[in-house]
Amino acid sequence: MRKAVVGMVVGVLLLVASGCGGDDDSSVSRQEYDQKVELACNQGLKEREQFLREVSKKFEEQGRKASKSFQAENLLGLIAIYQGTTEVIADIGLPEGNEKKAEELVETREAAAEKVEADPLGMIEQLPAIFKKTNEVAEDLEAKSCAV
Repeated sequence: MRKAVVGMVVGVLLLVASGCGGDDDSSVSRQEYDQKVELACNQGLKEREQFLREVSKKFEEQGRKASKSFQAENLLGLIAIYQGTTEVIADIGLPEGNEKKAEELVETREAAAEKVEADPLGMIEQLPAIFKKTNEVAEDLEAKSCAV
């Protein structure tokens, strides 16, 4: 069971890579938006990978035992990174011609993070479903580096 939960945490980190969009009223060219979103998502991915290395090290130091509080703390840590990436994406502005999709992506990322934050351990098995809509919107925006 504990291995499964740790495995889900690793999976969540991979899931966290998704997301693009913005609440900002400013408009940017599609090319500029795509470039900035890719940079934001790639930076988020690097942060998640570093976080996972640290979690893995702690897990090993604890004798490969993960208490519920350890699991919840680390899942919330991943969600914090995810939210940080979402904020960066929201600040980019809206791509000309795809404003609604960009807004929808930020909104679905925020909603997914809120669900996980509300009950981190209770949501572990539902993570793929929680992030499904966000991934679909990211793919619609051709922001594949943002999909979880």
